[in-house]
Amino acid sequence: MNAEEKYQAELKQSDLDHHQPTAAAMTGHIISNLLIHSLKINQANLFAKGSASLFLAEKAADWIAYERQEFDQLSHLLVNNGESIPTITAQFKEYTMLEEDGSSKYLAGDKQLFALVKDFDTQTLFITKAIALANNESWLELSANLTNLMAWIKEQIRVTQDFLGHELKEGLYVEDDDDDF
Repeated sequence: MNAEEKYQAELKQSDLDHHQPTAAAMTGHIISNLLIHSLKINQANLFAKGSASLFLAEKAADWIAYERQEFDQLSHLLVNNGESIPTITAQFKEYTMLEEDGSSKYLAGDKQLFALVKDFDTQTLFITKAIALANNESWLELSANLTNLMAWIKEQIRVTQDFLGHELKEGLYVEDDDDDF
């Protein structure tokens, strides 16, 4: 098989994996979310005004560094286990569940910061699902990595919500009991 044929086979398998979710497919979404979120953190860090700019001056570089580290670790973990990962812009755009909007850099600083919190929260939905799938697939190292990522994200949500003067779950996704039906 030549390079193009291998890539087409990868895309076909990826499509199948996303229709019957696997831990690897869900982690592909997480990898894409991490990349897009780090870009959004950078944008807010550059453009937020007011007290949010001071908060981001303290947190943004660490957030980006941690998300980049997780991006690399998860990518290697998948590749080391023979799984496909997103590697091109089109795939990152397809697999991310985070919304990008260039005009958001002109929002008030606290709104930009809260948008980052909502993105952290969105990531937890995918991480929770990926952990469950990894556990079902007995993929212990992936489950452990994702569990640590989840704990870190929840800490960032709490710290940022506290800074914004919000209750922990204020404005975030709340699962309905009917969501699984």
